Amino acid sequence: MKTTLIATALASSLGILGFVLPASAADEATMMSKCNTYAARHLGVSTTDIVELKYEGTRTDGTHAVNGSASNGQTFQCSFGPAGKHVVNWTHSAPTNCPADVSEADRYMYPACG
Repeated sequence: MKTTLIATALASSLGILGFVLPASAADEATMMSKCNTYAARHLGVSTTDIVELKYEGTRTDGTHAVNGSASNGQTFQCSFGPAGKHVVNWTHSAPTNCPADVSEADRYMYPACG
């Protein structure tokens, strides 16, 4: 009990002093949620069209990776800064299908439309 109180007090003190503590499971869930919203907005789909998300871990430079895919076949990656608060880099693949309602002006975005 005493050890737990000391550890809690130390963690609180470090947080107050501005030290960055390592990402926890709760932070992973937050990053995945933010990536879901970010991906939906940038891919032009609903958040329910994001069918897979996976926290890939912390890279050697301290950034965090979340990979995912959408129902249209696109894959993507959200890279978060060391604190895990903001997307600092975004990459995605081209869609793998040709939507029925795609306009002629937007066909270049869909290689499957030929």
